[in-house]
Amino acid sequence: MLNKDAKKGAATAPRARKPRSASADKAPARAQANNVKAEVLLGQIIEIVREQGLAGFSLDNLAPRLGTSSRMLVYYFGGKDELLGRIVHALRDDIVTQLESEPVGTITDAIDRWWGHYTANPTDMQFFFHLTSRSFEEPDKFQEFSSTAVGQWVHYFRRSLDGQLSGAEADAVARLVLATVRGLMGDLLITADRREVEKSLASFKDMVRARLAGPAKAPAKKAAAKKAPAKKTPARKRT
Repeated sequence: MLNKDAKKGAATAPRARKPRSASADKAPARAQANNVKAEVLLGQIIEIVREQGLAGFSLDNLAPRLGTSSRMLVYYFGGKDELLGRIVHALRDDIVTQLESEPVGTITDAIDRWWGHYTANPTDMQFFFHLTSRSFEEPDKFQEFSSTAVGQWVHYFRRSLDGQLSGAEADAVARLVLATVRGLMGDLLITADRREVEKSLASFKDMVRARLAGPAKAPAKKAAAKKAPAKKTPARKRT
């Protein structure tokens, strides 16, 4: 029989660790390779959709042009909506980074750079509006898109207002600028009437410049009008 000390030692002896399986060792490397592959595919998809727009956009149509299958696209990105979300996020990050790398300039300079990009790449804005409409239909599914749709662009426009407006006021004007240029871009995409839309854009920029120039000076007060002499009331005749 084992004595008590021997039993105690046997009870507390460390258990031998099971050797890691080869598949467990390969899992992080596989995940990294999948991420790299997904990024490569995403870049190719963005080129395709910029060329063809939203018309006929589907995983089945994309797969042959990418040399893969729709099943593999689902594996890398999820469904069509998830892929659209990835496209919009990637585009916005790239555009904001590109525009913010340029000198800050005035707020109208910032508006012109934003407008110039989206008029040259209208598909980028089409995808934004498409996801906006989908977020109305399924708000929970598109929560990430909704929560990030404004902040980056407000920061971009706000940079041009620093030193001219207070913090809260600069945020409000930057958001107003974003909402206005997006609305005008939607008008352009719907009507294709660039001449009239850009006339409205020019008027809006004039309004912004006037706002930053400060409140209009009140007209000088006119000299107080001389009081008319009081009419003398005729004295009553004594009777």
